Amino acid sequence: MSGNVGYIFAIVLIVLIMNLFIVVKRIRNTPKRKRTRMNRGAIDEAKQALWRDKEVARRIERSDADAYERHKLRNETLALYDEVRRRAAERENEEVFTDD
Repeated sequence: MSGNVGYIFAIVLIVLIMNLFIVVKRIRNTPKRKRTRMNRGAIDEAKQALWRDKEVARRIERSDADAYERHKLRNETLALYDEVRRRAAERENEEVFTDD
């Protein structure tokens, strides 16, 4: 019985050593990823993408400013129309009262 335990222990130890050997061998043979530097074309493309993003942001900002200005001018125009209508209504009321 004690001899069998020794054999089992030896087999388990051999299997563990083989597994450790295989794992280490795989780790060493796995190709390492190289740090890829951006080539000139990729750098230019990244710059162009940044420029496009900034240009789109500028256009959106300009569009928002123009829309705000149009809205502001429209409100001022409507206020002037209301003022003209109010004055015209006052003149009509004065004419009605002065005709009597």
